[in-house]
Amino acid sequence: MALSYARGMPATFLVVESSDSLTHVEVSGMLDVASTREIELRFSASTAGRHKPLIVDLSRVTFLASAGMSMLIHVARTLSADKHPVVILAPIDAIEQALRIARLDSMMQIVATLQQAREVIASSAASR
Repeated sequence: MALSYARGMPATFLVVESSDSLTHVEVSGMLDVASTREIELRFSASTAGRHKPLIVDLSRVTFLASAGMSMLIHVARTLSADKHPVVILAPIDAIEQALRIARLDSMMQIVATLQQAREVIASSAASR
C-alpha cells in the first residue's frame, strides 16, 4: 500500500525584518519539491542576497522535503562564506528531528525562541 498525504498549504515566506543588522523571515506551509521551486529564487534573494545574519522561522512549516533542506543549505553556505549565522527558529518536532538527522544543525543553529535567535546573532556580531 502506498503512503500518501493530503496536499497542504503551499510554502510561502514573509520578510519580517530587513535591517542593517539582520534578515528575519517566516516560512509557512509545506516545503515540498513544487513549493520549494516556487519560492526558492525569491527566498534566496531576500536572505542570502542581503549578506546579513539570518533568522528563519519554521514554526509554521508542516512538511520539509529534501528540496527545502537544499534551499536552506544553499543560503547557509552563502552566508557562512561572509561569516554570517543562520538561525532556525522554532521548527515543529518532526522538522527539527529531520534537520538534526541531516546534520544541518552543524551549519545552522536551531533555537526555540526569538530571544535565543537574537542572542545567537548578537553573539556572532560581537565575535567578528
